[in-house]
Formats: sequence, C-alpha cells, structure tokens
Amino acid sequence: MITLSTALSIKDRYNPIVVERWVLEFWRKNNIYEKAKIASCLSNETKLFRFLEGPPTANGFMHVGHARGRTFKDVMLRYYRMKGFCVWDQAGWDTQGLPVELEVEKNLKFKSKKDIENYGVDKFIFECQKLVDYYITHWRTASERLGLWLDYNNAYETRHPKYVEAVWSFLKQMWEKGYLYEDYRVIPVCPRCETALSSHEVALGYKIVKDPSLYFKVKLVDEDVYLIVWTTTPWTIISNEALAVHPNERYVKIKVGSEYWIVAEKRLKPFLIEIGIDNVEVIEVFTGSQLYNKAYIHPLLEEVPEHYKHEPPNHRVLIAEWVSMDDGTGIVHIAPAHGPEDFELGKKHDLTVFKPIHKNGLFTKEAGKYSGKWFKNANKEVVEDLKRKGLLVHIGEIEHEYPHCWRCESPLMYYADRQWFLKIDPIKDAMLRENGKVLWYPEWAGKRFEDWIKNAKDWCISRERFWGTPLPIWTCPNCGFRIVFGSIEELENTASLKLQDIHRPWVDNVYVPCPRCGSKMYREPFVVDVWMDSGMAHTAALHQINKEHLFKDLFPYDWITEAIDQTRGWFYTLLFTAMSLYGRSPYKSVLCQGHVLDKHGKKMSKSRGNVIWALDSMEKWGADAVRLYLTSKAAPWDGINFDPDEVADIISILNILWNSVNFADMYMSLDKWSASNLYLDLQHIQPEDIWIIYELNKVIKTIESSIDKGELHSATRAILSFITESLSHRYITVIRPRVWIEGEAPQKRAAYATLFYVLTTLFKILAPFAPFISEYLYNAFTKKYDLQHTVESVHLEKWPSIPQELLDEKAWHIVNSLFTACDEILTLRAKQGIKRRWPLKRAWIRTSEENAKYVNRARHVMEIYANIKLVDVVTDVPSGDTIAKVLEKPFEVYVDTSIDREIMLEGLARDFIRRLQVLRKELGLPVDYMLKEVVVYTSQQSVLEALEKYGNYIKSEVRTQKLTLAITKPENAKQWIIEDYEVYVQVIT
Repeated sequence: MITLSTALSIKDRYNPIVVERWVLEFWRKNNIYEKAKIASCLSNETKLFRFLEGPPTANGFMHVGHARGRTFKDVMLRYYRMKGFCVWDQAGWDTQGLPVELEVEKNLKFKSKKDIENYGVDKFIFECQKLVDYYITHWRTASERLGLWLDYNNAYETRHPKYVEAVWSFLKQMWEKGYLYEDYRVIPVCPRCETALSSHEVALGYKIVKDPSLYFKVKLVDEDVYLIVWTTTPWTIISNEALAVHPNERYVKIKVGSEYWIVAEKRLKPFLIEIGIDNVEVIEVFTGSQLYNKAYIHPLLEEVPEHYKHEPPNHRVLIAEWVSMDDGTGIVHIAPAHGPEDFELGKKHDLTVFKPIHKNGLFTKEAGKYSGKWFKNANKEVVEDLKRKGLLVHIGEIEHEYPHCWRCESPLMYYADRQWFLKIDPIKDAMLRENGKVLWYPEWAGKRFEDWIKNAKDWCISRERFWGTPLPIWTCPNCGFRIVFGSIEELENTASLKLQDIHRPWVDNVYVPCPRCGSKMYREPFVVDVWMDSGMAHTAALHQINKEHLFKDLFPYDWITEAIDQTRGWFYTLLFTAMSLYGRSPYKSVLCQGHVLDKHGKKMSKSRGNVIWALDSMEKWGADAVRLYLTSKAAPWDGINFDPDEVADIISILNILWNSVNFADMYMSLDKWSASNLYLDLQHIQPEDIWIIYELNKVIKTIESSIDKGELHSATRAILSFITESLSHRYITVIRPRVWIEGEAPQKRAAYATLFYVLTTLFKILAPFAPFISEYLYNAFTKKYDLQHTVESVHLEKWPSIPQELLDEKAWHIVNSLFTACDEILTLRAKQGIKRRWPLKRAWIRTSEENAKYVNRARHVMEIYANIKLVDVVTDVPSGDTIAKVLEKPFEVYVDTSIDREIMLEGLARDFIRRLQVLRKELGLPVDYMLKEVVVYTSQQSVLEALEKYGNYIKSEVRTQKLTLAITKPENAKQWIIEDYEVYVQVIT
C-alpha cells in the first residue's frame, strides 16, 4: 500500500504513483484548477481560447485510445492558459442513443427491441439513466486521474432537458425554413436495433465481408431467351419487380449449349472467364434500349405467389443510364424496396414497392416459402431454388465492403420506409465554402471532409428507438396538420400540463388539440439521431447552463479534436447544424486523431481480451508516462500500436529527469546555494552554460511552432530529447568537474544558476505534457531554492521565454560543433575498442582567428565529454598513423587514439573509481561522506601500479581518508573484475 507524505522528496527513486497521488491531492486541497482558470481570465483584454469538447459516450470505460485524445485536449488547454489565454473548457457527456441502449440491453440480456417493450419502456429508460450516471462518474474519475483539466461541474449532458430543448429549437427552425420533411424512401436499417440510420452513421460501420456472387437466368416471356443477371444479395430477388439495362450500351445474344443468353458486350469476356466457359457463339448485337419493356417470368414466381398479383409495369425490362459496365453482366435486378436507385426507378415507372419483410429482418407471409427466415439466411435457400429450377448460372464468392451497424455490428439492409429528413442542398455550397476556411490538421483530412460534403445526401434524423431526444413533432390523424415545438414551455402551454419527463415514454402521452380541426394530435413516435445531440453542442451546451449570453463571444470555437472518422460523424453534424442556424462554421481548426491498436496492430476489443484500460495503465505506469507516450509516438492523426515496452522507455526518460534534478539538488544543498543572486551568478556562465540555455530556447520555439501546426508529437519529442541528450548526457556530464570544486567559485555558482534556470524553465514547458512530475519537481526543487519568486503551482506560471541577453548563437554554434566532434571521437573509440573511461592523450583544433577565442574558451567541453587529456587550438596539426581527422567544418578537429602504458594505467584507475562510486551509492552514503579506508587486494601488477600511481587522485574522487593496498585478501571483501583482472575491495565507513 502506498501512503502519501506531505513532505516532498526527490532523494528517493522516482515513483510515478507516489508522485501523482501527491499532486492530485495538492491540486484538490489548494483548488489549483480553479485558480488557474480564474488567473487566466482576470483581464478584460485577455484573449479567448474557445474549446468545444467532443463528448465521450457514457456507455463504457475509458481505454488508452480515449486517453490519447483526451491528452491532446489537455496539452492544448494547459498550453494556452500558460500563454495568457482565457480558456473556455466546458466538459461534455454524450448520454443518449443506441450506444447506451445496447449496453443496457446487454446488461439485461435482451436480444431484441421487443424485449424492451415487454420489460417496460419506463423501466428501460430508468436503467439507461442509471448506466449513464455510472459511466459519467467513471469517465470523470479517469479523466482527472489522467490530469485532464476541464470544467466538469458545468459539463453539458445531452440528456439534460435544457440541452434537449435546444435541439427542439433547432428542429422547429428547420421546419419553419422548410428544411425538415417526412418522406418514404429506401434507407439503411439495422435489423437488430430495428431503426433507420443516417448516411454518416453507415459510413462508420463498413466491414470487409464475403458474400455470394450469383449469376442467374431470367426467362423472357414468349421468347426462348434468358437475361443473365448478377447480384450479391440473393435474398432481394424475393422482392424483384424489374430488370434494368443501359439504353446506349451494346448487348449480345449468345448461344450457350442449346440456350440463348443476353449480356452486355463489354461484360461478356470477364463474365465467361468467371463462370468458366471458353467459347460461345454471338448470335446478335443490339443496344439496351431495344430490350425496353420486354416482359419476363419472375425467377421465384412459384416460391413467392404474391408476384402473380403484380401486374405490368412490374416484371419488365427498364432502362437506366446508371447501369454499370464495371461488374456483373450489365443487367441489374431491381427491388424497389431494397435499393435507393431501384426505388427511384420504380417510382418513375410506378412499380410495386414489394416489401415482404419486417424491419427486424424476418420475412413476412407475403414472402411465401421464405416466410419467417432472416434475410441473410435466405440467401442459401434462394440459390438452391434457382439451381433446382435450372436458373443458376454460377455461384461464387466476392469479398467487398458491406455496411454494418456502427454500434451493434449487425449487417444492415436497405429498406423502404417512412422517415424524417433534413435537406442538405440549401446549405451544401455554404458548407463547402466554410470548410475551406477551417484549418485542418492534417490538411488532407479537410479535403476528405470536402469530398464527403459534396456527396452527402439529405440527413435521415428519425430513429425508432427509446432513449434519445424525442422528435418534437405532433400530427393530427384527422386532418394531417402538424406542429413542431421548439421548447418545453411551448409544449406545456399548448398541452396545458407540466411534463413529468421530457423523454419517452412520458412525452408520448402528451396530446395537444389540433388548431385546425380540434382533434387530438399525437407525437411522431421517433427519437432523433444521437449525432444530432452532440452536433448541437455549439449551442445546446450553453443553453443547458443558462449562459447563452456568452454565445457571441465563444462562437465560432477556436479548436476541436476527435478521431479522424468524425469527418463522417461529429465534425459533420456540428457543421450541418451550425450552417443551418447561423450560416458559418462552428469551429476554426480541427485536430484529427488516429486510432490506437494493440502492440500487434490488432483492434482492441473485450472479446479479444487485448484492451488496455486507461485507469489500469495509469496505475501501472503513471499518467505522465502514458501521456508522453501517446503524444510522442506518432503524429496525432496517425494510428499507433500501443506497446507497453515502449511506455517503459518513457519512464526511463522521466527517471533521467528525476536523477538530473536529484544531482542538482544534492550539490546545491551541499553548498547551500540559493537563487537569491541568480542573475548575478549567471554573469559568470561558461560556454557549456550558454549552449544548454540556447538548446532550451530552441526547444521552446519548437514546441510553439509544432503546436501551431498541430504536431504535438514533434513538441513532445523535442522535450524528451532535450532531457536525455542535451541536459543529461551532455550538459551534466560536462559540468560535473565544476560542481566538485571545493569552496566558493564563480564558475560553480554559475553552473548551479544555469542548472536551476534550465530545470525550472523545463518544468514549465513540460507542464502541459506531463503535468504531474512537472508540478512535483517545481514544488520540491524550484520552490526550495527560490520561494520568493515562485507561484503556488507550476500551472499558474506563464509560458517562459528566454531573455535575449542569455542567448549567444555564436557560442552555441561553437560548443555544438565540439559536441559533434566528440560524437565522432566516441564512434572512433568504439571501432578501435577503446573504453570511454580511458583517456586519450591529445586532440587538436584548427580554426580561423575569428573562432579561435570562442574555441579556446570552450575546448574543455571536448576534454571532459570525449575524455581527452589535452585539447589544443593550433595552426599546424602533427601527422601520424594514430592521428585521425574527425571534423571538417566549422573547424577542423584531429585526435590521437594511441594508447600507451600510462594511458592504460590511468584507465584502470578510472575503472576502479567508477566501481567505488557505484558501491558508495549502493551503501546509501551521502555524496559528501568521507570514508575511513578503502582496502584493496589484487595479484595483478598492472592494477597495483595504477592504484599506486593514481592513489591521491582515487582518494579525492571517491572521498576516502586512506587507500590501502593489502597483501592478503580482506575478510568480506567484494570481488570485482577489472579488465579481466581480479580485484578484492573492502570499504570501511
């Protein structure tokens, strides 16, 4: 069990769980979020950053895919608060619709819509409310654990009566504009959910499936000729009422055995290849128009006797220019009840819309022998019947995309039905114009969205379900008069009652008198598409909390972000509703999010058992590590494979940061340094100090430009690279000799001042990305050394900028080039098998006079980092077999890689020092603790010689009073192997 301590400590190892629990408690006790929100909005002149929350659906637990998007949101909001913006950050919850209903059905073990009706709609709605309450609690807990700061206390909920009322107001305005209408047409229907779906919902649910590829014969009346027809939905032949051909394409009559078949000329060759026939005789060629109005015998006439009743123009060949020559035979079977094009063609020719099937996918008695069968299961029997009747040409299999329900994953069927629609044509051009003004990240997503808008159809908004925004339309069954209510008050006044609940079933029992004939008017028994709920967030969210007066300041919103597929969902419905109401886009910029898969690239699902839940991940690795991993791995719009091993790599980087702060704290404490004279100490900065400050400035600029471009991954990577490479591997390595200087020294104080300044600035720029560790270290380290100039929380700090007087590009460039040379030297060492702890004798730098003074002042960087005993700035460089050139520009660098006995002995001594320093750490000794004695025994002459020659240096480095070379192995001595030599060491503390 982890217990929280009020005392901050960075002396122990980094434990993300302990750190983050301390921070969460610190935020809660001190109301840090509320203070940050108020502080950023104090001035009337403060610029606004308007964020509109894409509401998570309250029907399940948050997983790491959700956490990625919510991290993006938090990074942006924290960043803009620090930049001085007043941030609008209202949270939101999507609480209605099929997603919630299906989860409740699962809990109640329901299989169909009928089960809900038998259970009682009122009790079912109560269960929906309970489920939503439960998951909102979970999502708020998980979001706060992630560190996501939103205004949860004023969160909008799409189930709230005032939110619903705003949707009603929108629908009333659409009715008054003539955009809202009822129509009978073919729409996609989910047979499991028994409701219509909109085109954008359909687009969210396509799957690659295998379906029959059926070629069958249809005999013409009074002619011994067969039309060859192709379909992938054999079940729709039951409802066939016509065939269609292209009027201008050429068709051929061919002889196959003793039969005559007709197919399109362009399709003849691929058709014959597919069915496996080599040679046929072409008897006649003619245009499709010559087949017009020819009668045929329905292929399932005996099986579906209802077709005997279908008089002409049914069962005739029609012409349609949309008939494709890209697949099939160029002859299309027409079922007006099951295809949008079929329906329109049937409407044009007055065909029967024969629909012998229920909305649940089961065939009715009118389907004859197929009565009671589920539509997909009827495929096999239809094929068998055609084969029995000699009408089967070929049955194969095709792999293609087929629409499935975006929630329950059942295959959809196209179904003629009466539904309610919103027109898109009056606003389509304006939608395209406004979309062109939106900043899309990435840019190609905006183009994809543009294509979607261009092809969008009228929005089917009605759903035959229970838990959702009720369609506010009342119809008189006597005279057909209709009223659309735009508010709860308007309905209550008209009906002369007080609504118990705005939802079904209570609203279904509200009747109003018809103003035209006096009859009782009934509500249309639909709820609204759940995407309209969230799509009205730009207006309804403010209406719910009675802050409509802020609309003029907040609309349009500056920034939104959700998954890339929301170009067909929330992004679309937001734009549709806003354009219909206000004639402009509700958002200025959109960041698209890629999906998160498991480490093997598989979709996460409960059935596979590969879901990584957000709360579990944070309790295992810490929220900061999860956040940094999710933001750094790839561009926000790219999908990622979540690999726990890679999260461990992020934890390692946070450990490096922690240890870097620990290093600074340890030596600053020993020397009792404080930041009271920070800028005085900074007057003595060395070239490496200038370099690290300039590197930090580059990171700040990278973060700013990356965020402007939506490239949060680049911003995060810049920080992580700075921590590991610039700060830890390079800068701290180079300044170690300076912090070991005894007594007061300006260059040591300058190192402390630089470290303090860099670390404190680093905490600030890290804060939006890793809010917990940055807060903890700011409190534990920055406040410790500069309580006077700090604020209560790092999240109350302003975004930092480096003063110009601390920036020296020339000095930075020189030091950076030296580090480049060092890297080449280290590579050379590795190739020649020379350990880094073994010093090289000498290196030479040849440069211009202009650079010489800078290089002279900074050459110690190379001496320390590349471990070279002497680096000279020269005009002439000696030559030799062991001298190598490692850098050409901006100056030449040469190094001598020869190793003699003196170098070898010093290398052994340094190896010994490193081992002893590790041992001191293992013993938990303070850095300034003086050992009494180190006793060493070895029989190896080289080691003994190294210890004797460098004895004083060793004593100084490992802080021991005595270094004794024993003639026998001490008791309880530790055995080390140094360069294959056995060494025994005893430490006396």
